[in-house]
Amino acid sequence: MGFSDTGVYGSPNHSTPHIDRFVSAGIQFTQWISAASICTPSRAALQTGRYALRTGCTGVEEAYRVIPTPSSPGGLDPAQHTSIATALNQAGYRTAMAGKWHLGINEHDQDRHFTPLSHGYESYLGAPWTNAPMCAMDSEGYSRAISTGPDYCFLFANDTVVEQPLAVENFTRTITNFATDWIHGQDGEQPWFFFMSYFHVHTPLFTQRANRGRSRGGEFGDNVEELDDSIGMLLETIRVRGFANTTLSFLTSDNGPYQEEGWAHAGRTNLYDDSGALIGRLRGGKGQVFEGGVRMPGAVLWPGVTPAGAVSDTLVSTMDIFPTVLAAAGVMLPPTYVVDGKDMTPILRNPATAMTAHDVFLHYCGFRIIAARVLGRWKVFWATQSWYTNDPADSSICTECCNGVNSAGTAFAGVNATQLCGCGDKDLESHEAQPIVFDLQEDLVELRPLTKASWPTSAPMSYDSVVQAAAAARSAMEAQVHPKPSITGAGTCTAGLPSPARQPCCSGCHKKLFGKSCVDEETGDTCTCELL
Repeated sequence: MGFSDTGVYGSPNHSTPHIDRFVSAGIQFTQWISAASICTPSRAALQTGRYALRTGCTGVEEAYRVIPTPSSPGGLDPAQHTSIATALNQAGYRTAMAGKWHLGINEHDQDRHFTPLSHGYESYLGAPWTNAPMCAMDSEGYSRAISTGPDYCFLFANDTVVEQPLAVENFTRTITNFATDWIHGQDGEQPWFFFMSYFHVHTPLFTQRANRGRSRGGEFGDNVEELDDSIGMLLETIRVRGFANTTLSFLTSDNGPYQEEGWAHAGRTNLYDDSGALIGRLRGGKGQVFEGGVRMPGAVLWPGVTPAGAVSDTLVSTMDIFPTVLAAAGVMLPPTYVVDGKDMTPILRNPATAMTAHDVFLHYCGFRIIAARVLGRWKVFWATQSWYTNDPADSSICTECCNGVNSAGTAFAGVNATQLCGCGDKDLESHEAQPIVFDLQEDLVELRPLTKASWPTSAPMSYDSVVQAAAAARSAMEAQVHPKPSITGAGTCTAGLPSPARQPCCSGCHKKLFGKSCVDEETGDTCTCELL
């Protein structure tokens, strides 16, 4: 989702009354920063409060910057990393999740080593991989427009495949009904935690038939507004059950818009003044560490703690959800367990005066720390990603991007998946000799790089002190963590080849070594199942 894709963040084309009311009731953040610019590492950071470098959920080459298939052998390892749900279990919380996971399924055969249940969620309904071109829906709303769709896109109830192919058209309604039913079922005596993780607004775009054409923002806008409807239903359920005054809620996105999918299918990163006039656009998008890839819409509502209607430009991160929730629940982790996120409670209580807890926040591209922001104001780049490294520039598709076709998607999944900007040597322009710095307070669109020679004399910190603070934090992290990419450019979480032995199938079915889909173990027929 782009920074400006909801009404409260300025969109003139999307009606999001439920999101807008939620944000206006709590704190709206204008510098909410994701820990990564792409989904698997971002989601790993949310679940653990750790940079993706610690979890291995990252990669250099695009195919391995995320977990590439549902039958890959990697994932976020619960034996090494504590999730929010696992931590809250210690305090007696009931936990559940719905929607997209994308942090792994099976390590060996059908062991379900990486699923939400393995990470402490007691109940789960959703798609354990992700939304991707293979999930494109046919005329009946199922993930079978592409022949490989059923293998990539299916529905889990806890650890069991209950729908294959996935009823994509109704996916948002399905997970919303699960979420509202689960919240309705809480007795009010035992504390609870629910994680709602939408496909919207990831491509391929989908909406229920009744919602098509409702938005001024076209198909993408229809997605945004269907998302808003679901959020409204969750908030109403919380209210009806009497939980509204005792519930801490967060709202954000995992990364910026997928520009390479084309203007009609991607979000926006526009900036508007108080009158609604367009004043600029954040640079870059998904896969990049420019602001368009990592600056998210973000809001927190905690009745009795967050002042209504507050707006804060203080730096907070998606990683901060983990320690903030644990602090609110009174959960203490062993002192040896490293958490990179910071408890944002002081900012939630006093958004007008509290300072960021991140003296330096690091930005990764694959395994490399290529940028860092100092005190939420200055952003130091030791390298920048090059644009148009795949195909020539084509403004009819996108700008400030890396439009092209992912050859791995064509070869293995039979789809022409678009390609993001990479993190390898060929993808980066080095600034190690003289880092460039942007003053985000004066130049949020990152168009006026500062050097030592052009540094403003009125700045409260010198160029050298900003660069030195960033470099010290980078060196400290590199001294702590020494991950090395595999020969394919993958991390421990994203590495490995897919195997039919790990392919999730409906009960009583499996995938053969050279088979194209799951088959019935008795008849050999193509296997399908539907959620009842």
